[in-house]
Parts: sequence; C-alpha cells; structure tokens
Amino acid sequence: MVTSGRAVSEDDQTASESDQTPSDSDQTASDEDQAASDGDQLASDEDQIASDLELAPGTSGQMRRKISTRRDHATQIRVEHSRARLDSAATRDVTAEQRARMATARDRTADWRDRVAESRDGVVAPVGAVTREQMLRVARDRRRAADDRANAAEDRLRASTEREHAARDRAVAERDRVQSALDREASEVDELTHVRRRGAGMEQLAREVDRARRGGEGLVVAFIDVDGLKRVNDTEGHLAGDALLIAVADSLRACLRSYDLVMRVGGDEFVCALPNSSLEQVRPRFEEVSRFLRAGPVAGSVTVGFTELLDGDRAEDLIRRADADLLARRGG
Repeated sequence: MVTSGRAVSEDDQTASESDQTPSDSDQTASDEDQAASDGDQLASDEDQIASDLELAPGTSGQMRRKISTRRDHATQIRVEHSRARLDSAATRDVTAEQRARMATARDRTADWRDRVAESRDGVVAPVGAVTREQMLRVARDRRRAADDRANAAEDRLRASTEREHAARDRAVAERDRVQSALDREASEVDELTHVRRRGAGMEQLAREVDRARRGGEGLVVAFIDVDGLKRVNDTEGHLAGDALLIAVADSLRACLRSYDLVMRVGGDEFVCALPNSSLEQVRPRFEEVSRFLRAGPVAGSVTVGFTELLDGDRAEDLIRRADADLLARRGG
C-alpha cells in the first residue's frame, strides 16, 4: 500500500506539472489567433482603401500605382497570416495530444486511488482504534479518484475542442491561401487594360528569354506606342484616353496568341513577347492589330518597334532595342 501511495503522489505531481504545458500551448495558440485576426482586419482595411481610391474621380496613373501597392500589401498580409493560422493549428494539435495523455494519466491515478481505498476498507482495525481516521482517508481517496476521473473527462473534452479548432484554423488558412493567390493574380494585372503590369511582365519576359535560350528557339519582342494619346486626353478627356488604351489592349489580345506576353510598361506604351517566332512571322500579326484597332468602336493607331533575341540578351536589352526601333520608325 505504501508503494501505491507513493505512485499516486508521484502521478499527482506529474499531472500538476503537465497542466501547465497545455495551458502554455493554449496561450500560444490564442496569441496566434489574435495575430491572425488582426492581420485579417489590416488586410480588409487595405482592400477598403484600394476600393475607395478606385472610386475616386479622375484616377491617375500615380493613383493606380497606389491602388496596386495597397492590394499588394493586403496580399502579403494574408499570406503571412495564413502561415500563422497553420502554426496555430499545429500548436493546437500538440495541445490536444498533451491533454489526451494527461487524461490517461488522471484515469490511472483514479484507479490507484480506488485500489488504495479498497485496501483500506479491507483492513480490520481493533475496536476503538483509528477507525474514524481510516474512514476519512478512504472517503478522501474515493473523492479524489472521482475528481481525477472528472478532470480526465474534461481533458478529453478539451482535447476534442482543440482538434476542432485546429481543423477550423486549417480551413481558414486554406481560404486565405486561395484568396491570396487570387489577390496576387489581380495585383499582377493592370487595372485599366487587364494586361500584365510592368513588374509581373518583366518577370515573365525574363522566363521567356531563359526558355528560348534553353530550347534554341526564336523570341521576338515588340514595343508598342499608342499614337496621339496625349492629344486625346487633352481634347476629349481622360475617359476617352482610357477607352483608347483599352481598345489597344483588346486589339493586342485579339490578334496575338493566348500565350504571348502583353504588358503595359508606361502610360501609352506596351511590350509584347512572342516566343518561338521570327520577325517575318510577327510583323503581319501587328498589321492585323492595326486593322483591328481601326475597325473598332474607338478609332486609333499604334507605332511598333521590333527586335529578336540575340546571344547574351537580357529582358532589358530586348526592350531597349525594340524601343530604339520604334523611335527610328517614327523618326523616318
């Protein structure tokens, strides 16, 4: 019986020390939850600011860049807090496992206490001996055994709750991951013309250069300037100028292949990259772009310069040469 009592006492100490571990984990998960919630609010605030800027009258190029910056920031926040939620889910899984182990330890302690109480019940004491003290010890052991079982049941319930929270955190993190991917895709697209923005477009152009070089294939870059955009803005207003830019972008998408790169690099400038192509193949396509644009509801024209990939070229080299070819054509 002494051995059982010592074992019970030691298990009490283990359970008491173990209580603190899941409590600390609870606090960690709660802190991570709060950080994720704060991040959600911050991302929503950034989205709202971007939406307010979009609705502002006379949205300029500088304003559009601010809108893009706000949306990029919101996307970054969502990515970071998606990771935080996954960390929180992992913490809760660990906590649930700790609570499950603690529940098992409490059940074992309760069993020991019941055995101690039963052994004490079986002791035949002399008449008038410490019968009352013995009865109190037995009652105390049975009460503590009942408390241990109640605590074990509570631990199992809390472990189940932790697992539910972990599953919820993972679901929310997945939602955030999908939304971040959508936000990132939107942030790579020019808000007005819906072609690639300069940053995302330059990254894609660099990949096209690498791919063409590895495969020994041709790559043609075209630099497109919208003729007379400033005049349209000055005489007909910026809405008319925006309509012309949209018409140019629509014409490029309509006449080029679905996998050709189209990006806007300035107020009235676009760059296109056409992989596995030669100048002889590309020139007719841009003649078609001009015909398509002239036949559309917004009459306009473009000037185009071309270049082909050479050994040692970087993306910037191609754009510089295509721009120089455009200036030569316009000067001629």
